[in-house]
Amino acid sequence: MPILNAGHTVAEHKSATRTRILRAFGEVLAREGWDGASFKAVAAQAGLTRTVIYNYYSDKSEMLLAWSAHEIERFLDLLEHKLAGMDDPREMLQTVVELVLFEFAGPHPVTPPVMSLIPNATKLEFTSQLNELEDVVYRILVEGERSGVFHLIDARSASRCILGCLDPHRQTLAEGGAVDEVVARVVPFVMGAVGALDREPHGEPGCATICDAGEDNSPTEP
Repeated sequence: MPILNAGHTVAEHKSATRTRILRAFGEVLAREGWDGASFKAVAAQAGLTRTVIYNYYSDKSEMLLAWSAHEIERFLDLLEHKLAGMDDPREMLQTVVELVLFEFAGPHPVTPPVMSLIPNATKLEFTSQLNELEDVVYRILVEGERSGVFHLIDARSASRCILGCLDPHRQTLAEGGAVDEVVARVVPFVMGAVGALDREPHGEPGCATICDAGEDNSPTEP
């Protein structure tokens, strides 16, 4: 039976311990990288024993999935707060793009090099956790198309392309790249790709234009 703080239930104790472990895992991962994120290191960071860690997670991949789910939930809560009260799809889309890029610039170490080291099954589960963010973008695009401020061929494909064109900036921003410069360049590109810039109409670019332009722009990261 775990030792509980006064007034805490077993469920509350377990939830607090999971949060403690995941916070420690994120700190170790940021400092030591994937190879250094051992159960021993996480336990030491959390002030727990390795046995306690194993009671919650069987291996590092499982801990990574739990940590990423926790981080995505945190980000979606932040995004929901930022979008609350907005009714202009252009403002909402710009907010999403900016928040994602600022997130890349934060202390979040899951970058492509780390992803290349984890099992393929874990990669699939990890990327599937991003579906909720894609759904947010999709709903914004659908509303923008309905109200006539966006011009798209396929809103679902465009939502994937928009997030895809942000991802090449992840590594640069995680390593300290100037996030304001990236935002200043990427936001107009995305808004232009969906036909939302304040200029003469330029037809319906659709998803293909977004993807092609994103690929061309990726080497220009600061």
